[in-house]
Amino acid sequence: MSLKTRLLVLIVLLVIVVVTLLSALQLTSLVKNWSTGVLERSELVAQQMMSLVKQRIREKAATTVPVPATFEDQKLLWMRIVAEDKQLQTLILDTVSHAKTIVEVSVAGESGEILTSSNPAIRTGILRKLPKFSDWLQRDVLERLVELRGSPQDYEIIKILGVPQQSIPVITIQVVVSSTILRDTILPEVYRLGLISAASLLASILLGIFSANLAIGPLASISKELDRIASGAGPGEKEDPLGKTRELAIVQSKLNLLGQQIRGAQEDVTQMRSNIESLMARMDDALLLFDGKDTLIMAGAASERLLEVPRHDIIGKKMEALFPSTEPLGSVIQQAVRLRKPAHDHLVNLEREGKQALRLLVSVDLLSDHSGTMITLRDAESRRQLATQLDISRRLSAISRLTGGVAHEIKNPLNSIALRLELLRSRVADAGPQAEEEINIISQEIRRLDRVVKTFLDFTRPVDLAVENVDVAELAREVTALVRPQATLQKVNMQFSADPPNITIRGDRDLLKQAVLNVVMNGIEAMKNGGNLIVKAQEQGSYCVLTIQDEGPGIDDANRSKVFQLYFTTKQKGSGIGLAMTFRAVQLHNGTIDFATESGKGTVFRLRFPLPAEAA
Repeated sequence: MSLKTRLLVLIVLLVIVVVTLLSALQLTSLVKNWSTGVLERSELVAQQMMSLVKQRIREKAATTVPVPATFEDQKLLWMRIVAEDKQLQTLILDTVSHAKTIVEVSVAGESGEILTSSNPAIRTGILRKLPKFSDWLQRDVLERLVELRGSPQDYEIIKILGVPQQSIPVITIQVVVSSTILRDTILPEVYRLGLISAASLLASILLGIFSANLAIGPLASISKELDRIASGAGPGEKEDPLGKTRELAIVQSKLNLLGQQIRGAQEDVTQMRSNIESLMARMDDALLLFDGKDTLIMAGAASERLLEVPRHDIIGKKMEALFPSTEPLGSVIQQAVRLRKPAHDHLVNLEREGKQALRLLVSVDLLSDHSGTMITLRDAESRRQLATQLDISRRLSAISRLTGGVAHEIKNPLNSIALRLELLRSRVADAGPQAEEEINIISQEIRRLDRVVKTFLDFTRPVDLAVENVDVAELAREVTALVRPQATLQKVNMQFSADPPNITIRGDRDLLKQAVLNVVMNGIEAMKNGGNLIVKAQEQGSYCVLTIQDEGPGIDDANRSKVFQLYFTTKQKGSGIGLAMTFRAVQLHNGTIDFATESGKGTVFRLRFPLPAEAA
């Protein structure tokens, strides 16, 4: 996905989130205020009805002859007054007709019989038991709206008239509110709010697209210039493709200078490689040069004579494949590499099928900054030494330092861009939130480029390990729990087991956790249609073995040799860094990582770490 597309998608998503949140807050406020208003008006009507009933009872009772002799006779008089008072009936009907949200007002006696009501159909019945309107207001806003859209429902507001002589109310006033009337009053406001939100969203998206197109021009030019430098092409046309501002013109100049330096470095490396190959061709001893990932990159002509294998057949193979640790020669080499301890002139016997064993002197030299390994094989009968071996080692170390210097040159203009961007931020601070958002996006992209450079630098400098006791089983269990929500979204079933439950090694916990997380996330992302991801920790002899098995499509034959290469990826949004960093982390812990894959059935990664006794 291009930078422009990512920027547009980010703006659109941001606008959708902001508008949705604001609309939700506005809807919540609207429903709450409206519900509170309906309750207050209904309570007011109920209070008015209570005052009216009390007033009519006092007026009628004062003119009644004879005066009731007992309290029961007095209660009967009150209920008869309410039931027979035509003026009270008229006032109740007028109140209901003027109230928009009230459908019914009823007055009942102490046993629940209706004395008078605005609804003629229930004037001789028993007062209905309805849900309280105040309880309905305690529900969530969404739940209230859903209920309003459902079947009609009535709610009540109750006021009572009682006397100290008894706990049961003598007169009960019921005000009824219908969900149908509530719906007719609130839903138009909700629809109106939705229409306004949709219009605001559309306008914001159009404004965001326009702003992104306006801001992406210089960044697109920077991207083209970086692509030209990466391809090794010469300087472009003498123009300023980055824009009209002075800051971007400075970026153009720095990029041109950087391109020249990179091309010069590439030419130096090519020349140095040619010199090394020429030197190795003239050597009588077999010289094998492995890179930092233990892949054979150069082999002297003498290797064909000693190993009896054509050079072009072994270039690109792993050290473990060429020198298995189960053989005497491989045991010496693997131990030196694993312990990071050089070996010189070790005498070993190389068994050859149908021939007499060949006695070899083996030397293993570890290049600085973990940049590679140089293995020298020579016939034990010949003691000639090459004075130029140390010089070759120094040149290879210089290549590593030169590569790190190139990465540093990229960081300098990026830092200048970031500084100028902050100056630009202060100058357009009054332009509005849109300008601030666009500047923030540009700043994020600059930081992303800076992270890429830092990642490149991380592979050219040594790492200081914070070594401690690490429970690999517990660490893998934490990673499984961490990714389980993401796995559930992709319909991936996570399975974890450990035998024994606790397996302790010596290592850097954070580095190991990131390494395991990278492999687990790759497995989840590989299963587009879901499946099972099995994570298993177990002890095998003197090693701790962590197995991560997925049910994805597997790895193509053409890509199997590139899996651990830096920046190699088959994912659309992948960076190609994860497995390379995992490989490096495992190597730093004297471990190994390998995989087995089958097309259409999945891939199994195995991470092997020495247990403390083996490390000692």
